[in-house]
Amino acid sequence: MFTAWLFDLYPSADGITLWFVDAEGRKHRGYARFTPSLYLHLDVRHADRIARLLRTFPVTVRSATKREIYSNTDWPVLQVTVGSTAHFKNVVRLLEQHLPHYVFFNSDIPIAQLFLYDTGLFPLAFGTYELAPDGCLLAWQLQDANDAMEYTFPPLTILTLKNRPDVVSPKFRKNLQLEITYDGSTYGLESSDPHDVLSSLERHLQRCDPDVILTEYGDAVLLPMLTRLAAEHQVPLSLNRDAGSGYITSHASSYFAYGKIVHKDGAFELAGRWHLDIENSFMMGEASLDGVTEIARLTQLPVQHQSRATIGTALSSMQLSWAYRHGYLIPAHKREPEDFKSADILLLADRGGLIFQPEMGYHEEVAEMDFVSMYPTIMVTHNVSPETVNCRCCRNTAVPELGYTICEKREGIVAATLRTVVRRRGIYKKEKKRLKALKDPRWTLYDHRQTALKWMLVTCFGYLGYKNARFGRIEAHESVNAFSRDAILQAKEIAEGHGFHFIHAIVDCMWLKRSGATEADYEALAREVSEKVGIDISLEGIYNWILYPPSKMDPRIPTANRYVGWYTNNEIKIRGIEIRRRDTPVFIKRVQGELLKILGEGKTVADLRGLLPAVLAKAKESLDLLRSGKADPLDLVVRRHLSQEADEYTNRSANAIVAQALAEAGVHLAPGESVEYIIIDATGKRHPEKAKAVALYSLDDGYDIVKYTEMTLKAVETLLFPFGYDAETLKNMWYPVPPRIHRPVARRHVREQGELFNSSREAG
Repeated sequence: MFTAWLFDLYPSADGITLWFVDAEGRKHRGYARFTPSLYLHLDVRHADRIARLLRTFPVTVRSATKREIYSNTDWPVLQVTVGSTAHFKNVVRLLEQHLPHYVFFNSDIPIAQLFLYDTGLFPLAFGTYELAPDGCLLAWQLQDANDAMEYTFPPLTILTLKNRPDVVSPKFRKNLQLEITYDGSTYGLESSDPHDVLSSLERHLQRCDPDVILTEYGDAVLLPMLTRLAAEHQVPLSLNRDAGSGYITSHASSYFAYGKIVHKDGAFELAGRWHLDIENSFMMGEASLDGVTEIARLTQLPVQHQSRATIGTALSSMQLSWAYRHGYLIPAHKREPEDFKSADILLLADRGGLIFQPEMGYHEEVAEMDFVSMYPTIMVTHNVSPETVNCRCCRNTAVPELGYTICEKREGIVAATLRTVVRRRGIYKKEKKRLKALKDPRWTLYDHRQTALKWMLVTCFGYLGYKNARFGRIEAHESVNAFSRDAILQAKEIAEGHGFHFIHAIVDCMWLKRSGATEADYEALAREVSEKVGIDISLEGIYNWILYPPSKMDPRIPTANRYVGWYTNNEIKIRGIEIRRRDTPVFIKRVQGELLKILGEGKTVADLRGLLPAVLAKAKESLDLLRSGKADPLDLVVRRHLSQEADEYTNRSANAIVAQALAEAGVHLAPGESVEYIIIDATGKRHPEKAKAVALYSLDDGYDIVKYTEMTLKAVETLLFPFGYDAETLKNMWYPVPPRIHRPVARRHVREQGELFNSSREAG
């Protein structure tokens, strides 16, 4: 018997391999026997046929009764129990091949997840565990719960492994220049002989014996390269703590989602240690290790898998666990088709959240009020779930406008699983605010946890209508939108009834003002709206001023999701404009940031007019530097996503040219991956290349002054358009004559600073 945290688990030939970490940091290896089951909804007369099909596998076939989630009735099913985890996938594959027209349940859930659902265990579960002499898990008693708000964390040793800093992205690096950090020290490993580098790395792994290995591009580049070289040079490499297990890998993929191509690097997971790739984990980037472990406990996904999983996968796992615990069959594929709708119902239903177009320009003394987790709260409060909307047992007309019914006799799976998440995030946010006010450094822990939960709540609504969601249904998605439109309209009527002027609204957030209104007035309005609408709404803040710029496509109309403003507490909020966009060069972000800092000194629109000379002077100063050719080219890097393979482009866009040049240099980029380049001639008249990838760039190449001038002027226009200064006006005012040559001083600038850049690129 020992007290420890469940650290890692993965399938093995004899069941599930388990690793535990105790309070002294000691590691304990064990295993658990596990016989997973799948279910088929077909006549019991087929039992003999299935037994014959599977005669070479260790399986047991018997009749069973399980509950189907949509009808909420018991179904007779055949239960196929597989005696070995190693054969489970093969059994499923064989049955699907011979019984393609039948419904399968519980058949495509990863074995490790099934084990956790079945036992009630979860990652980092703290408790007392008993292992037999051969390591078999005999019993356990948890002193923890996966939905506990306060929980302890095991002492973990962390090693950071990455390529040494360079101007070239680690993804394009072909040689070993490693940097290792642990126990507060950093070590550089660099040699022309890979054998020496690998041997040094092995010594560090033995000395540190890390529980967690953090990398940058470890999945896509670093660990595959290290293991390949270790095999070639016959150098032992203890990346796995479990020497008897292999690496758990998957292939990279590119897919279409939300109107764009997305790329996901394959996984490279370890046995007995965690490998977490910061560049291949959205959650690590947003909420660090604290957020990943918070979500892993709730979802019962192993930590390495959770770090790489989409938020939809995390939500799905919570729902699968709930269904498993409550005895429901889990369909292998989405089964519920969309209901038939008449044309008038379709017109009402096929709408999103309500958006009011903003009043363009600068406004002062505007308050922002946000509904707190509006969509998740609607799902929980109104019991919106795929199996509860238009159920077969209730005849109410609960959904506004649409008249859909919602079950009043049972709680839906979506409402049941989101309730905990909504409650937890609210508590974490309050605790973060309290500790931050006390200057207690623990506030960052609660911030990471609430951030992780925020992304789960942000995604839950979209996943409800996702075509492949296991428990998704478009009518539930439409119902949430209908409730949200009704809520924002009620809030608008209440606010206008008290004399507030409605400036703008986006789905769950509204901006309004009333001359002379105080913070207390807005707080009173928030309490009334919350009481009458049934969803909490909070005062996000009051702006000294806020700007709604015009559309880039048509200056006569505004855009709903682009704005910037300074709060009265001297904090700034930015959405959608150049400084917030990931594809904006650093130089342009810096220029716009400097202008916003000057404008932040103003409290009213009149003050902003008075600051215009200073703003214009700072903008021209930056543009003069750009046009002199002395701007740092690395500040002009443009980042774009590729939409197709390099050889599939038929145009001569900068993206196509750069992707093809990289392919010729031996760097393959898949659709959805990002590429970084510097524009050298946007027109292609002087330089057909148009742009060069950073990995292939030399300062001799210069940069396109005309194009970058246009881009910078557009960023200045965003802030100054309401005062009559658009890009064309500024250009004619400052630079009526175009530059005589394309890159006037860039080549001379190379001689001053180029040696460092070029030598670094050649070394990489």
